[in-house]
Amino acid sequence: MEKARLVHFGPLDAIEVPNSDPNALTVMCLHGYGADRRDLAPLAEELQTERPIRWLFPDAPEVLDWGGRAWFPIDVAAFEEGQRTGTPRDLSLKEPEGLEWAREELQRFIQALGVSWENIILMGFSQGAMLAVDLALRAAAPPAGVVILSGTLVDEKTTAALAPRKKGLSFFQSHGSVDPILGFAQARALEKVLIEAGWKGQLRRFEGGHTIPAEILEGLLGWLEKR
Repeated sequence: MEKARLVHFGPLDAIEVPNSDPNALTVMCLHGYGADRRDLAPLAEELQTERPIRWLFPDAPEVLDWGGRAWFPIDVAAFEEGQRTGTPRDLSLKEPEGLEWAREELQRFIQALGVSWENIILMGFSQGAMLAVDLALRAAAPPAGVVILSGTLVDEKTTAALAPRKKGLSFFQSHGSVDPILGFAQARALEKVLIEAGWKGQLRRFEGGHTIPAEILEGLLGWLEKR
């Protein structure tokens, strides 16, 4: 594996683990709320495939007070209340404020890459997973696949309307059975919307919370090998 380096495309900085193979897939991996580009970068080492892969881990554009980053703002108090009461937040009714701006920043990032959509896998964790699905829905052509790690259903009406345009798109989805932040029920609802639209994949349930366990990485490695 080649040495990681800091790069800049369009408006965003990113960690890149390059690959000199001209047939390499580009995996763009989006971190969750409060993290940054370094958070998921170890996945490039943990998910070494026979298939050549170029990894990109961009920084979200919004800098939070404590130094972490976000793709779009969240109501922290509401999420904390959801955890306290055991009723995780439901984002399915409308598009969150700020998501459109994040989408545009990432679209500029991808445009600057100069890579065709069919050679890009969109991957994300938590808030990053929401953006991965959002970008896939609006991409000019179907990407090579979408990885949804502990994501949730966002703006169900729009998702259900756009998803059939990417019929046949392969997705890998995982979610913890007792996730206190983004509930399992909403992950199941997202899976239902995607499958009804003709996407190819399934939700992989694991016993745990808001995380990416070893068993999911093992399954993801196998999925990546098949792209």
